[in-house]
Amino acid sequence: MHKVFLVLFFSSYIYSVDPVLIANDLINKNLYFTQNTNTGVEDVSSKGMIFRSNESIEITIEHPSKEKYIIKDSFIEIYDYEFNQSQIFEINDDNSFVIDLLDNGIDTKNVNYIDDNSFIVTKNKSDFFVKIISDAKFIISYSDNMNYENNIVFEVID
Repeated sequence: MHKVFLVLFFSSYIYSVDPVLIANDLINKNLYFTQNTNTGVEDVSSKGMIFRSNESIEITIEHPSKEKYIIKDSFIEIYDYEFNQSQIFEINDDNSFVIDLLDNGIDTKNVNYIDDNSFIVTKNKSDFFVKIISDAKFIISYSDNMNYENNIVFEVID
């Protein structure tokens, strides 16, 4: 009887992995994403991909407009293909949580666990809800600085 209990105890321990560790593992992969933003007047959807290299993170947006963002060192370079423009900005603490998340992962200091698959991260006085959907998919939900509701679904590119 004791052997059965030990097997059950250790097998449940092995499978109860911290959702922050899972999210950080997924964040470091190449990803598809769909972002839905509710402005209160309309819903706006964006789709694209995130590719990682040793030196940078490249985010391409295919819909509704073609844009590319390259995160490298402490800068983000933005290409707007429709207006044939590019700009470079320095990344700082006031920049988007999502940029920091992609670049550095989730810091466990500001995490409040909800259950085995979800948690809330607090950054710059804002809350970001993160839920692990599967071993290849997760979602982040938050209100931005204009109080627009945002949901971003990330899925690993095979």
